[in-house]
Amino acid sequence: MSGSQDIAGLQGRCLAIAEDAVASLAAMAGSAGHPGLASALSGAAERGNGAFAGMWAAYGHASQSLAATAANYDGAEQANTAGSGELLRFLGWPGASQG
Repeated sequence: MSGSQDIAGLQGRCLAIAEDAVASLAAMAGSAGHPGLASALSGAAERGNGAFAGMWAAYGHASQSLAATAANYDGAEQANTAGSGELLRFLGWPGASQG
C-alpha cells in the first residue's frame, strides 16, 4: 500500500524516541532517589508501547479496508464505462465506437 512504509518508519522512530525519553527520565528519577517515580515511568512506557501497537493494528485494518474499497470502486467504474459504451452502441448513438 502506498505510504505504508513511510508510516511504519515513522512509527518506529516515534516509538524509539518515546522509549529513550522514558528510559532517561526513569534513570534520572532512580539516580535522584525516587524509585517509585522510576517504577511508574517504566510502567507508563509499557502501557504506551501497548497503546502504540493497538493504534498501529487499527491503522493497518483501516488502510486495508480503504484499499479494498478503492479496488471495488475502480472495478465498478470500469464496468460502468464498458456498459455505457455497449448501451450507446445498442441505441445507435452517433459517435459510439463499434468494437
